[in-house]
Amino acid sequence: MEIIKEFYGGTSIDCNDTEYIMKKGKIELKYYKIISNIVGKKNKHKKYGIEVVKKYVNNNIVSEEKKGIFNCIEKEEVADRVLELLKVNKVSPINVVDILEDLSSKKEGVIIR
Repeated sequence: MEIIKEFYGGTSIDCNDTEYIMKKGKIELKYYKIISNIVGKKNKHKKYGIEVVKKYVNNNIVSEEKKGIFNCIEKEEVADRVLELLKVNKVSPINVVDILEDLSSKKEGVIIR
């Protein structure tokens, strides 16, 4: 199985978005599409996943958190829609699984097992 990590987009959260972040602090969020080329006995197909990376910088101290969910989406168009939804709503790694489970229960083309 070959796995490709493709940058989709990014956004940031600053003190204008939330009072939690001090004036010197900043959170950067990056969203990646994970493409798995799966080779079966009869054919080769692709499945898609999501990775969210959060980088928090405050007073020159950097911390990073990430969460990846592999092979949870069957179609690339659905993966792109989900990534856009996550980016626009500034979803962090800690919340991404809950969001994908909600989308899965709504039959949005996301498969969470």
